[in-house]
Amino acid sequence: MPFYAFLFEKTGNRESLFALLAITIFSLNACGPTPGKPQADGFGVIEPALGDRAAARVNGTLITVMDIEREAASQGIIQPGDPISVTSEAYRQILDELIDQRLLAQEAVRRNLDQDEDAMNRLRIARERILGNVLVEHAVAEAVTEDAIKRLYEEQASLAEPSEEVRARHILVDTKEKALEIKNTLEGGGSFAALAFEHSKDAATRLEGGDLGFFNRSSMVEPFATAAFALKPNEISGPIKTNYGWHIIKVEERRFAKAPELDTMRPRIVRFMTFDEIQRLVSELRENAQITRAGELIDPTNNQVRNPSSAEITIDGNQ
Repeated sequence: MPFYAFLFEKTGNRESLFALLAITIFSLNACGPTPGKPQADGFGVIEPALGDRAAARVNGTLITVMDIEREAASQGIIQPGDPISVTSEAYRQILDELIDQRLLAQEAVRRNLDQDEDAMNRLRIARERILGNVLVEHAVAEAVTEDAIKRLYEEQASLAEPSEEVRARHILVDTKEKALEIKNTLEGGGSFAALAFEHSKDAATRLEGGDLGFFNRSSMVEPFATAAFALKPNEISGPIKTNYGWHIIKVEERRFAKAPELDTMRPRIVRFMTFDEIQRLVSELRENAQITRAGELIDPTNNQVRNPSSAEITIDGNQ
């Protein structure tokens, strides 16, 4: 796999879940130190963690600046790990939201709504999700270390083949006859940049004398790419037809692109490794688990799945 393209691409529901978890964990890990010790009542923390500080107290319970930053990141107001200015309107707005949320939760507990069956089920599901995320965070923290990041970068860099690039200009016109006319003018000493400015219908490059900059073979349509990479510096092609029209191409330079530096690739490497670790963890847990879906029973005599009769399944799907 080419070095610059090794970031994962997955499809399907489970892969989408892994990708979402990877992005979530990557964001959470970038949010700074972990919160302080929770209060006994479950609301806020007793004291801020090192690097955190108090933002407000609500009926004796604490809301910290980190709480506000996490909420701001979840709402897309700031990037994960970025600080939020305590004088900003966003800070005040989110703090007010968290205060209201804390007051509502405290009142729900006062009314014993946390003991309601529906509330308990919803809390159970939320607890399960949070515990799963905590497990994933720990697993990712152990796997995605600085040494592991450097090792993957070096492995990919050693496997990467140098990518050739060319810098070229082009003139795009509607007909082959017009392209041949322009080529004849060029062969007679005409300026490529001036002719591109005068005749090319590519608005994106016409004002730059048709300059396309450096590009690799895969970034251009065929047969344009093949023609460009067959030319030597200062050579001019014959008319080349694509879906856009007829092109005259002049190659200015050729070079081999260097692999991106580690600092450039680090965010993509971390996302890739995070996704890979989540997938590995979930796959390992599935392999070692006994999972029976509703509508399926395992025959203990041969460990084969069989379809049960209606009498073998209760209303809730249990055996």
